[in-house]
Amino acid sequence: MADWSLAGTAALLAAACWTDVRKLTIPNALTISFAACGFAYQGIYYGADGLALSAWGAAAGFLPLYMMNRLGGIGGGDVKWFGAYGSWAGPVATLKLLVLSIWIAGAFACLLLAARLPFVRQWASRWRWPWGKHPSEGGRGVRFPFMLAVAPGFFILLAEGLYA
Repeated sequence: MADWSLAGTAALLAAACWTDVRKLTIPNALTISFAACGFAYQGIYYGADGLALSAWGAAAGFLPLYMMNRLGGIGGGDVKWFGAYGSWAGPVATLKLLVLSIWIAGAFACLLLAARLPFVRQWASRWRWPWGKHPSEGGRGVRFPFMLAVAPGFFILLAEGLYA
């Protein structure tokens, strides 16, 4: 991944993490402006091939998460974020990050489910949980900012050199 593309995706990730953790939302202004910048960057530096790569990347990020969104598994801001990310990073890096983020989110989900176990519930109820219903309470309505799974995935892929 080129330096400017890496800088763009890192800035997008930082801004999305900030808003998702604080408000459980990723603003449309953020995702749309970053997607436009991603297309512009790819078009300026790589021409028509860059625009095609950007379009495939946006589709690779948007479409799988859109299906998850329609099933109620993820918020719309996360869907648009991955589309914007894909416009910068292209389809391969986007799909790698998507798969790793889902695995990390699954690990978080296992921890949240474990918090409902009778012998863990009392200890888990002491966790500060700013995103609505506490995981130890069980049932529907427990929310989790997906960007908390995306950020470690991004840094794992970066450290492993899997963006090449």
